[in-house]
Amino acid sequence: MKNTNTTVNLLTAEGYKKIEKEIGYRETKLRDSLTDTLNEMRSQGDLSENDGFTMAVEQSEQNEEEITRLKTLLKNSKVVKRRSKTKVDIGSKVTIDDNGSGEKIFTIVGEDNTNPLENKISYKSPIGEALMKRKVGEKITLQTPGGEKICQIKAIN
Repeated sequence: MKNTNTTVNLLTAEGYKKIEKEIGYRETKLRDSLTDTLNEMRSQGDLSENDGFTMAVEQSEQNEEEITRLKTLLKNSKVVKRRSKTKVDIGSKVTIDDNGSGEKIFTIVGEDNTNPLENKISYKSPIGEALMKRKVGEKITLQTPGGEKICQIKAIN
């Protein structure tokens, strides 16, 4: 019987590849580096008083947990292929006019690929949810700390 509690994560192809690359790095370079550190700390003698060894073990365990988390994420993910240039979807680059502050451009991405510095926002974020499935010219209402803000979608690329 299929597990119905599993959440399907939506990712762009770029986001999927980024996570695959992260897994590869963690399984090779980072794992090897952590193993070298563990061996070095182990060779220093009494492990009961070796804080370096304890920290290396913790880092190694954290790396293995993150590898497992990322693999599970990919297993439960669906790559969204952007089909429409007329409706906002995952992978869309959306230009909005926020009435007074000028235009802002957001890229709609999956949850694990957000990056505020690059204006990459999750489709599940408040702005992302407000934009999803909308068309050019539509107005959206955003809840901000300063109150409601009405914005208009200017372009979808």
